[in-house]
Amino acid sequence: MALAALLALAAARASGDPPAIDARYAIEVAGIRVAELALTVTPAEGGIASRLVMQSVGLAAAWSGARSELATVMRRPAEGAPSPIRFEAVHSKRDREREIRIRYDGDGSVAELALKSQGRPRAPEVPEELQIGTVDPLTAFERLRDWLPRAASGEAERALTLPIFDGRKRYDLEANYVGPSAALDGRSGLHELSVRLVGRWGFDPDDRFIELPDGDRPAPLRVLVDAANGAIPLRIDVPDRRAGPVVTLLRDCRAERCPPPS
Repeated sequence: MALAALLALAAARASGDPPAIDARYAIEVAGIRVAELALTVTPAEGGIASRLVMQSVGLAAAWSGARSELATVMRRPAEGAPSPIRFEAVHSKRDREREIRIRYDGDGSVAELALKSQGRPRAPEVPEELQIGTVDPLTAFERLRDWLPRAASGEAERALTLPIFDGRKRYDLEANYVGPSAALDGRSGLHELSVRLVGRWGFDPDDRFIELPDGDRPAPLRVLVDAANGAIPLRIDVPDRRAGPVVTLLRDCRAERCPPPS
């Protein structure tokens, strides 16, 4: 209900809010598309609603039918970073479904956490002390968008660490501002980030892009961002892994009509 209410307020968006995002992405491995993403960010007066839908396609869909949907409602204070109000996620495959709901206090701390697997409640596994000071993945994305222009202009530090908790796993996102980029056909206004994901709870050595404190240190992700166009990500890859995975922007739906996320 909170998400629907905030979406309904989008028409009253304040002029100082960042531009909305409505984008479609492809995920490819060895040149084969395995999944598609739909990302929407809807600013409203004093708040933001964000939704991410990931759906497997092609052979990956036939094999697993994996689908994930994340939705967040955030406060956006006049000064300071976005703060989560409510986060919900549903992860499904052909043989299972998991649901996550997190409610936050006024100061952004976790107030309530509910997990379900196959419709049955599950006890949280991440220790409460590791949940302190965290944000959900979509709020973390908004904080990155807020930080990037300031880092590029020298108004903020070039390094940012975001502690993320998605209900089941806890990790740190460590972003470093590399600088302007002339990639992608020489398009101007692009900036490059180097991003590391450091697992704190819920990961194992098979998670190839997660760095574990006592394990290997995988190469960081390279993220190209169009900072002049709402800080929209254009490409995410690992430079030394030609086979991928690679995430690329397919369509900016603010410039062309796109079907709503399924």
